[in-house]
Amino acid sequence: MNSLRITSALVAASLILAIPFAAAKPHYANDETQRIIEAMVDAHGGIDRWRAAPAIRYDDIMHNSFAGKDQFAFWVAHEVIDQKTRQVWQDWPMDNARIGYDGKQVWSENWQKGNPSASMVHFFYYFVNLPWITQDDGVILSEASMFTWPGIEQELYEIRMTFDAAPAIGKSVKNYYVLYIDPESYRLVGYQYANGYKPLIEKMGLPEGKEVFGPMWRFITRYQEVDGLLFATAFHTMPEPDGRIVGNHLILNLDISTPFEYEKSKMPANADRFNGPLTTD
Repeated sequence: MNSLRITSALVAASLILAIPFAAAKPHYANDETQRIIEAMVDAHGGIDRWRAAPAIRYDDIMHNSFAGKDQFAFWVAHEVIDQKTRQVWQDWPMDNARIGYDGKQVWSENWQKGNPSASMVHFFYYFVNLPWITQDDGVILSEASMFTWPGIEQELYEIRMTFDAAPAIGKSVKNYYVLYIDPESYRLVGYQYANGYKPLIEKMGLPEGKEVFGPMWRFITRYQEVDGLLFATAFHTMPEPDGRIVGNHLILNLDISTPFEYEKSKMPANADRFNGPLTTD
């Protein structure tokens, strides 16, 4: 009898613990939106394989078209993100700098870039993993419409992605993405993004009353399959879908099998702690 009660209690506990994971689903505007988004996720390798990765690491290289003549025009970072906790450590070798997020606080060493360190923690993680991020809890996905991207003959599905709360460190509830999906392959072709994180807005000196940086447009020019998952590994940024290119990006050395090194996300004694809000309304 005692054994039966213990077994029943364990089953009940397991069901309770499973509820958050079962509830961690996006909100779809309708069945058609769900069909398109799930087809896109499958086209990129599926959600189960992505969630099973212990960590995702890559080298992120950006050419900054706005760099001055006396400035180094490349941003180079080695980024590692734990899939379960979304803890982060980053090395910036060209700047002799580091950034970390240990699950509670953001810290940096020798961070000299204009962007606040907290805004960089999950910035490119979202771009690299955007197809699967659609499956995070709190994601809201709009009705699908059709959009013609200049220079592409075939119309693309257009779905707006918003959030019921700030989705990650360095982000705001005002953040959004607009996804453009090929109706035949269901690959993500490009997207718009906008960031409303207040410390970033303040640093960028945007006009008074402007609540988000952007939208900026991204067009994907290269994909790479890594252990069954299809990642966007080259893309460029424009202020309009047919505007001049203001940023070129490469994602290199993708690895989804190496476990996260938690000691590297812990704040060193001589690091600077980010004292602003980690997310904003």
